[in-house]
Amino acid sequence: MLPIKSNHEKRNINMATRITNQATLTYQYAGTTGQAASNIATALLQEALSVAKTTLDTNYRRNGELTYILTATNSGANALTNVVLSDNLGAYTPAGGTAAVYPLTYAGPAQLYINGVLSGSITPTVSATGVTFTIPTLAAGATATILYKATVNTAAPVTAEAGITNTVTATATGIADASTASHTINAADYADVSIVKDMSPSTITDGSTITYTFTLYNYGNTAATDVVLRDAFNPAPGNLSVSINGTAVPSSDYTYTAGVLTLPDTGAATTLTVPAATFTQDTTTGVVSVTPGVTTVVVTGTI
Repeated sequence: MLPIKSNHEKRNINMATRITNQATLTYQYAGTTGQAASNIATALLQEALSVAKTTLDTNYRRNGELTYILTATNSGANALTNVVLSDNLGAYTPAGGTAAVYPLTYAGPAQLYINGVLSGSITPTVSATGVTFTIPTLAAGATATILYKATVNTAAPVTAEAGITNTVTATATGIADASTASHTINAADYADVSIVKDMSPSTITDGSTITYTFTLYNYGNTAATDVVLRDAFNPAPGNLSVSINGTAVPSSDYTYTAGVLTLPDTGAATTLTVPAATFTQDTTTGVVSVTPGVTTVVVTGTI
């Protein structure tokens, strides 16, 4: 299932374990057995290896790049060896699918910091199903931070309610239980509009009618509103008529002065909107296909 969009970043780290303990005793006096119980003592068992995950970015777009931050801390009294951080690149199973797909592609480079000081680049093991970083030794009390880049690929969900959740798992030699942390980043709400202009016929004579067709495409997940179309025609046609998606626009709702068209005019009842794109996902490959929202403006006049 796709991660559901939230209003805040989700950041989890492994939790400490609370230890509780109570002692009892029995004793004898004058042929009688007495009993007593101690208070309940508590302590926190902090895992020697903890991990956290976040990103420098607040949202994502298709084909965009994200910078992730992995943090591993050795809270133990001894150095840890063979510290392995495995990131699943946002693996999820599409609705109706049976296998995981991976919306992120490791892009690199990756930099390693120890206690906030740059140690140098770190080369991970990269596969289609994840990226793995190995730190040979992490001293007691030390924190390792890895920064790396990932590209949002065509398997990323991009609807207005979508998000990517990816998880890092940390292990080390001598550590019985793995530590995990997840981070969710939301898809950006945006409109991405382009315009294509055609004229017909391709050859025209004086006194003939010419048609200008403007096709507006929106590849974003949010409708583009308050769109204003402007064009300076040369030569300027007369007897202008304008329509949006086949509906005639009254001349009072646009301006046409000295061959310059502005549609719609300020304060006009007519509005120009380009609907959001629709997205279809292949449940096997995870590839998300985009069908842009379309609005068509047709202007005709006499040359």
